[in-house]
Amino acid sequence: MKAFWKSVSLIVGAFAFFGLGLAQNQVVVKGGTVIDVKTGSVLPNTTIVLDGDRIVSVSRQGSQVPAGTTVVDATGKYLLPGLIDLHVHYKDWSAELYLNHGVTTVVSLGDTHEWIKAQKEGIDAGWVSGPRLFYSTRNLDGPPDDPTQYFQRPHVQIFKDPEEARAAMRQYIQGKVDAVKVYDGLTVEMLKAIVAEAQKANLPVIGHFEDVRIAAEVGAHGIEHSGAVANAIVDKRARDEALKNVRKGFRPPAESFMDSSKVSEIVQLMVKKGLFFNPTMRMAWQGDRALREKGFHYQDFDLLINDWRLRYVPLSWRLANLKEYQEIGLWHWADLSRYEQDVFHQGYTNSQRLVKAFVEAGGKLYAGTDSANMCVPGLSLHQELELLVDAGITPLQALQAATIHPAELMRMRDRLGSLEEGKVGDVLILDANPLDDIRNTRKIARVISRGRILDGEYHADFKNPIPKNDPEQSSHFFPSPRVRWVSPEVLSEGAQEATLTVKGTGFIPYSFVRLNGQKLKTHFADEFQLTAQVPQELLKPGTYVVTVENPDFGWGTVYARGASDLVHLGIRDHVSNEFLVLVKPKGGAAMVPHSRQAGKK
Repeated sequence: MKAFWKSVSLIVGAFAFFGLGLAQNQVVVKGGTVIDVKTGSVLPNTTIVLDGDRIVSVSRQGSQVPAGTTVVDATGKYLLPGLIDLHVHYKDWSAELYLNHGVTTVVSLGDTHEWIKAQKEGIDAGWVSGPRLFYSTRNLDGPPDDPTQYFQRPHVQIFKDPEEARAAMRQYIQGKVDAVKVYDGLTVEMLKAIVAEAQKANLPVIGHFEDVRIAAEVGAHGIEHSGAVANAIVDKRARDEALKNVRKGFRPPAESFMDSSKVSEIVQLMVKKGLFFNPTMRMAWQGDRALREKGFHYQDFDLLINDWRLRYVPLSWRLANLKEYQEIGLWHWADLSRYEQDVFHQGYTNSQRLVKAFVEAGGKLYAGTDSANMCVPGLSLHQELELLVDAGITPLQALQAATIHPAELMRMRDRLGSLEEGKVGDVLILDANPLDDIRNTRKIARVISRGRILDGEYHADFKNPIPKNDPEQSSHFFPSPRVRWVSPEVLSEGAQEATLTVKGTGFIPYSFVRLNGQKLKTHFADEFQLTAQVPQELLKPGTYVVTVENPDFGWGTVYARGASDLVHLGIRDHVSNEFLVLVKPKGGAAMVPHSRQAGKK
């Protein structure tokens, strides 16, 4: 960490603000129509006075404008508070994308702890460009049931008992985190210990739960994704029947089998317990035909590829984001049967019904996109709001999910979420009324962040003075393969054919096994097991290297059809570690490999 902070200090002096104008002591936004996100009422001809990062007053037109202020003429425009994305994974290149889309506050959940803390301190001090940034603990989890079937992730902290969880929470609280992020591997006792410590510090506990009833029992606050709700009301008979008709390894989401007769009951429990809900529609259903039909992938392409000023966004990430629209789970959507596609789409329509029922029962949605894992920072929040309205809620209710509700969940409603005296100086100026059409949130005339008027441009020479100090993770659905075991470890010369069973992690339907560089006919069992056929001509005495390869952009359907002219772009490591097997001579004694694993990458 000393080297990390030393590099920060060396860069600070040379850093120039991008996307920010010079600091103004006072800014007046005059003549616009304020949308009260609490009630939906509109206040025409309003004057908003900002002094630095605070709203001094909100009054009707005709009030006196202080001398020496910068005046923004908002006549004919509509004014919202800056938008809040309460589930992001912040990247060192994402600042302009958030700000230029009017997302002036983000909450980074479960990311590299020391780096995100340094990023927040830099933004708050004013020498790093970016949205208002809050951050959580790492992703807190319990030990996996089967350690061999668990993807090791650098942002996950695993506890073995409640005492360990409690001690870690006290350290996080001392370090002044803003929220707590949990995973569904935690036991009820661990969760209770975490929630108890969080309540002492008035911190929200947000995350993934195996069952939403567990979250209600332990007193958690925010439900990420709809899986926890679906698991509580899944129709097991319908799911078991569907599994008979899909290929091995394809797991339809629990949302596809929600029992509609039980939705009202589970929603009432969530509302009674005060649980906030983030359905992450944009991220969860990216491969579904409904999102492709909306043309979201064209919107992403136009921004990420056609705007040359965004060349500082890693090309590998841009292409990985676009390929996600082509995937359902681990498969390219076109490689699935129509039945499998329909089963997945049923999960989308069931989630829409769940969102509508939750809001109609008085539940509070909060918007979070999971960007930049599988969607574009900033733009994806507008897409999320559109999908929420498609689910059957009103534009006002969608706006509340990106303003007052996340502010309330984060215990910051006194500072964030609405245009009121004493709150932060974040104003979104729109050319059209979002209450008429939620897509009007994209018609941005001007963004004011922390009392500064942004220029709304992307700058090709943008550079974050605190670059992230761990590898870029481009995609959830393109994992790095890892071989743990190959059997049999000893093959025989002269056999007609041999079958290798390869166990490990990070396998996909398009993975293939190589023996000493020779590609083998490979069968995908699931993410943890492959089988491969070794032809007779390869069964010659010797020691051979076995690897697993996940095809990159230049190979196969996993990324993009017709992209064979692209070279390998370095998205994670697409070749596994090496594992050694032996082929013994015909009639020879049994042999044991000297070293099972040839090396690690």
